[in-house]
Amino acid sequence: MWSAIKWVFRTLGRVLNAIRMLIINLLFLAILVAVVLVFSSKDEAPTLPARAALTLTLTGPILEQDTIASPRRLAEKWLSGDNTPPPMTLSQIKEALDRARNDERIGALVLRLQNMSESSLTKLDEVGEAIEGFKTSGKPVYALGDYYTQGQYYLAAHADEVLLNPAGAVTIQGLGVYRLHYKSAFERFNITPHVFRVGTYKSFVEPYLRDDMSEESREDTLRWLGQLWQHYQDNIVTLRDIPADHINPSKEQLLSRFGAVNGDPARYALEQGLVDRLASRNEMLQTVAEQVGWDSQTNRYMSVEIPTYLSHSAPRKNAAPAVGLITASGAIMGGDAGPNTINDEYLSQLIDEARLDADIHALVLRIDSPGGSAFAAEQIRSSLLRFKESGKPLVVSMGSIAASGGYWIAADADRIYAAPTTLTGSIGVFGLFLTFEEAFEKLGLHTDGVGTTDFVGAGLTTGLPEHTKQLIQMGVEHTYDQFVDLVAKGRSMNPEQVERAAQGHVWTGQDAKELGLVDELGYLNDALAGAAGLAELPEFSVKPVKLPTSAKDILLEQLLLDSGVLSDWATAALPAVLRPAGEQLKSELSALSHFDDVRGQYVLCVECQEF
Repeated sequence: MWSAIKWVFRTLGRVLNAIRMLIINLLFLAILVAVVLVFSSKDEAPTLPARAALTLTLTGPILEQDTIASPRRLAEKWLSGDNTPPPMTLSQIKEALDRARNDERIGALVLRLQNMSESSLTKLDEVGEAIEGFKTSGKPVYALGDYYTQGQYYLAAHADEVLLNPAGAVTIQGLGVYRLHYKSAFERFNITPHVFRVGTYKSFVEPYLRDDMSEESREDTLRWLGQLWQHYQDNIVTLRDIPADHINPSKEQLLSRFGAVNGDPARYALEQGLVDRLASRNEMLQTVAEQVGWDSQTNRYMSVEIPTYLSHSAPRKNAAPAVGLITASGAIMGGDAGPNTINDEYLSQLIDEARLDADIHALVLRIDSPGGSAFAAEQIRSSLLRFKESGKPLVVSMGSIAASGGYWIAADADRIYAAPTTLTGSIGVFGLFLTFEEAFEKLGLHTDGVGTTDFVGAGLTTGLPEHTKQLIQMGVEHTYDQFVDLVAKGRSMNPEQVERAAQGHVWTGQDAKELGLVDELGYLNDALAGAAGLAELPEFSVKPVKLPTSAKDILLEQLLLDSGVLSDWATAALPAVLRPAGEQLKSELSALSHFDDVRGQYVLCVECQEF
């Protein structure tokens, strides 16, 4: 007895000590951030040279919307001396290239892509379109790299001259979807998955029921993967003016050609026309300097980075009527959604803000989402229907993904734009519950009790009785019918037409247009112009819709909700050879964290998220 009491007090002491240390650490971080901000505010803003190259340095992914870096991350970055620029948004990149095109101070564009993580073809196409727009000025574009991954090269191919380090390589492998499957592991650990779904091709739940892909899932995935891969090849062939088999050689061709250059990957890239020249790092800098001059202070060509350029180049004032713009990026969730997610309450508030704003004559909702909670998606859709009642046009611009729940919230728009490589559709519903009654029995733990009805007691340790399973399945089928019905009404289609496009099928934007799921192929600028046309605005400005947030609220939110730090540290702590496996496991666990629907029903396309 006494040992138990001592254990309770010892545990309580540890908890109190942990809380005390947490409070002290938060106060320390707040003070540290304040000091950093004070010192950084005293630094003079760098001035733009009379002539320079605009350098597009991409780090991490290309973002749909800006995120606020937490004070903790900023402090860690400052203390470590890390000068790596933060990820940039698509709109920042496009705006900078558009301004620089007619700016006499900018003599060239340089692409530095080595730290860019793999991004969707849709985002890369939009950046590529902006690069092509910059090239109409006649100013040269250079791509400088020690090596190029598949996504990095797709963007580098837009350059007038692609330079590669003689010790580097261009890595083009193709596209694929590979997921962990849990059936045997669940059996080994006596975990019981309960899956409820509608849609032959709703394949997210397969890894919980099988150890391999079903033929239906393999067929569906290969179809849209093949279209994306063909799009990749066609663009490179056009931009580089090389044969298709230089991008996608057979294994025999690759081995033969690689052997002809004695296994030198840089020489192979040059021989295949993937790059224009092999050059050392210094030779690359000198190449750009010949165009814009040399900066003896930095020992490189005269350069200005995009964030600095944007801060010195104010956008032109436009008093024209506004088209509102809301960006919805991430999984759709209810409650206290974290970063890179769509919170139904917050997004609904933004939609209401646009509805009540007299300056906004039309709204473009930019969707980049694989879906998520069916309940949360319906709340957003209700807000959009309320917006339409105002008489203002509603236009949807689909980004990389607008599938499942992402399509649920898009279906009622007056007009839908999708890129050819957008992944959309995935009209299907599933429910997923894991129970552990068998595992607990193996451990000698048993759950027993009494209840007043047949519907209490089901849960993690007791499993799901047959009548409960039937109720859940009927609920999932009802949500699927609701999905098909809302698409039919929103798209002016009959249910039979929707069924042909439904059943969980994933479609590219090109296929979706043929099926009637989208109206036009185009990017965000096309959607904005389309919205202005529907509102009969001969001229228009773009007004991002935001809710007022105080600096205090932002600081407190970021101090208390820095949820990604531990997972990042955990992945970074792994040996380099194990990090890809760690990232895959982290991705799988992240997908599971999206399961917060109040009814346990999801409209989610997880396999789309990597593209």
